Amino acid sequence: MDYCNNDFIPQNNYGAEQITVFYINDTHGDVTKVTKLKSAHDEFKKKNKKSALTFGAGDLYLGGDKARNSSMTKIYNSIKMNYTTAGNHEYDAGSEFYANNIKNAKFKTVVTNINIPKNNPLSKRLKDKKLVKSDIFTKNGTKFAVIGTSPSDKDIGTKDKNDKVSVMTIDETVAILNKEVEKLEAKGVNKIILLSHSGYGESGDLKIATETGGIDIIIGGHTHDELNGAIKGKNLVKSLRCEPVIITQAGSDNTNVGYLDVLFDKNGVIIEDKIQNNLVKLKNYPSSKNTEKILNKALGKNEVIAKVTIPFKPTCEDDERKAENPVASILADGMLRRAAAQKAEVAFFNAPSMKSSAIDNEITTYDIKYRMLPYDDDVVTITLTEKQFIDLLNREAKTIITKDLSQVLHCAGIKYTINKTDAKNNAICVSNVQFLDKDKNVTRTIDVQNPSETKTVKCSITKFLLQDSSLTDILKDVTPEQKVGNQQEIFIEQIKLNGELRAEKDGRLTIIE
Repeated sequence: MDYCNNDFIPQNNYGAEQITVFYINDTHGDVTKVTKLKSAHDEFKKKNKKSALTFGAGDLYLGGDKARNSSMTKIYNSIKMNYTTAGNHEYDAGSEFYANNIKNAKFKTVVTNINIPKNNPLSKRLKDKKLVKSDIFTKNGTKFAVIGTSPSDKDIGTKDKNDKVSVMTIDETVAILNKEVEKLEAKGVNKIILLSHSGYGESGDLKIATETGGIDIIIGGHTHDELNGAIKGKNLVKSLRCEPVIITQAGSDNTNVGYLDVLFDKNGVIIEDKIQNNLVKLKNYPSSKNTEKILNKALGKNEVIAKVTIPFKPTCEDDERKAENPVASILADGMLRRAAAQKAEVAFFNAPSMKSSAIDNEITTYDIKYRMLPYDDDVVTITLTEKQFIDLLNREAKTIITKDLSQVLHCAGIKYTINKTDAKNNAICVSNVQFLDKDKNVTRTIDVQNPSETKTVKCSITKFLLQDSSLTDILKDVTPEQKVGNQQEIFIEQIKLNGELRAEKDGRLTIIE
């Protein structure tokens, strides 16, 4: 049966070399929509029998849940993934965990720009060729090569105790890619595909595309962009050799998959007017019973926690991470309630701690454990001076002007304002910091221009904030006082106490453009 008749239809190749690619990126080990992945892939394979390839562009895994991540490997094996690269989240639980996770993969992971010490566990995967710097394959009698990048803007070795894996800088990455292309071309390959988790933009894939020669296709990830079509100057650019390079990216979290169909001329160069690059909505496809069996066996049955009476439907990731997020507010409310015995006045956590918060109809255990709060961070109490509190609030608020690194704090027990213009000018960008009681009455305020270094604020926070290297200068003398729970249990408990999930904003965070 054809579920979506217009999806994955290849163009007529008129005798030219052709490849068609089913691509995914930044799925983050999602288990709530991944059941539809195989159905979409089956449709792709049915319509693209001769030239079909399946690629990933990193962050196909997330966190340190062994059952969840091994399930992802089985699912990617089931769609016969050809190659992927490693994003930052592949390294979430350290090199040893990641090395064990891809041990049973039937696909190769390609990363050209990482440094792997001899005694690092990933060296085992280099030996068994599950992890490679580059690879050559043949499709329809024609040689192709694939290379890959991990993100230069992330420290991927933070969980390694010794012999830490590391990523090259973006300039070093460009240089090593050019060298690898030269080696591949010397072996007779003139069609080269980069699986990139360097991110879309001038310091990522655009830089790579325009400062290298010989790369034809960049299957991208990391910044969660939706790059539909082939738009000159945007995702269709010229390389150092003035040859076209097409850049793709399919968003995140299994909302879309990508379909790329390209033709090459006799010199191995992409024909510009013969590029099809389309994003396909997974929601249009049925769930795969085989995928459901894999998940149920590994993770247990998915159970409904509560009905959603007011849904949250963000139009983009900025609605979740750079604005008041009513779903995140429910978790913050629970964190504050749990720390009431410790006399906490305020609760907060950084925006990326909740990965994806869109919700409608009902909320389930899979939504909470594997999509929204996969890290399940400890929630602890700390005591800050007013100055430390404002410095922390302001430091995280300033990240609102970044493209994909926003660490804005979701909160309970306070309301505050962020001014984006002040953030751009590197000035104090938070204001109107007001502490509230349970009835939303203002109990006290802090002068953000002159916060006290003696008055204190008792806080309920996620422990990650104390481990964040970007906050060390503010929190270096702060230690956790008492653990009050974990994110998942607190969130579930708060929803059950409310009896429903009402994603309703109440004005606790105001953004001034």
